[in-house]
Amino acid sequence: MKRKTASFTGMRPIFTGSPSIVQGGFNLDVEGQKFRVGDVVPAGTLAIFNETTRKVQVIKTAKVVEVDNENNKKVTLYVDEFYAPCFAVGDSVLKVGAVTGTFASAPTITAIDNGNCLNNTGNVYVVTLSAAITGLKAGDVLTEVVKDSSNNAAERGKANSVLFREYEVSEFETGVDVSADTMQYALYERRVPPIPSSQKDSTGMFLSANPHVKLTQSY
Repeated sequence: MKRKTASFTGMRPIFTGSPSIVQGGFNLDVEGQKFRVGDVVPAGTLAIFNETTRKVQVIKTAKVVEVDNENNKKVTLYVDEFYAPCFAVGDSVLKVGAVTGTFASAPTITAIDNGNCLNNTGNVYVVTLSAAITGLKAGDVLTEVVKDSSNNAAERGKANSVLFREYEVSEFETGVDVSADTMQYALYERRVPPIPSSQKDSTGMFLSANPHVKLTQSY
């Protein structure tokens, strides 16, 4: 599916049925989180909605495909015809399962190359980091981190919802809808950006912060 933006994502079902949508509508929190105008935030991305501010932040994750042998600060991330990562220059990142240390020591993204996206002719998404991540390898997952109250690196938060569909980041307001209840249905986990185990309950079948969002490994 061709797009006029810097994306080569398409559409496919991410739920086994029609989940409920949180009423009222929200805007992507572009003040509290970095985004590149024209990027597409994938459908099913974990989200944190705030009913008071009517804003939504997302949990940015991506699977590592390759770490450059000659420059281990260059990391290729997984993309396919349906979604690509939505990182931005300046994001701090660490490996899922190894979010430790001070926030100041976490590598930041200094450059993003998704060169072929405009023409829909290739699957390229390479980030350059300010410093290499020790032990990072193919199959690992990168996640955005933020500074906690102790100045340490931490996950952005616990997701209480998921994006209902994909959304293109606008220069101005970007309206989004979220689902906080999949009802009798479930989210196809393998069709959306990686979901860290820290975001799931002990069974791995529900979000830990909202057990009304059910996950399935069916594909």
